[in-house]
Amino acid sequence: MEKIIWSGDFSIGNTDIDIVHKEWVNIYNDLIEYTESKRNRESFAMILTKMTEYSLMHFKKEEEYMQKMNYPELSDHKRLHKDYCYKIAMYNIDLSEVNPPSINEITSFIDNWLIDHILKIDKKYEDYKKEIHSDMKY
Repeated sequence: MEKIIWSGDFSIGNTDIDIVHKEWVNIYNDLIEYTESKRNRESFAMILTKMTEYSLMHFKKEEEYMQKMNYPELSDHKRLHKDYCYKIAMYNIDLSEVNPPSINEITSFIDNWLIDHILKIDKKYEDYKKEIHSDMKY
């Protein structure tokens, strides 16, 4: 896997949220650096835990933001967040098992999820905010 290089293409049109997403991508890139340095699985699990904690903080704030604007797809968006958290939690648990998942499997899942979620899913609520002419802040 390769690091995700942040660019304007990742912007959802909200600077405050873009900053949070960029930090999330930076944590993902720490996972990629781990795979390149071949450190132990415990180090990988610690970075994965950091990513999980960061995502939980972001999801909570993002969901409150969407709720304030009465975003019609909020429940679907929350389900995606919940599914992501469950999958990452299971990876973290499975890392301590006899047959842990491959690091590539985990980083591939996160890579695909981050890119799809930021570029497609999160852009939708900012588009909706513009559509309703809201000046609400994140």
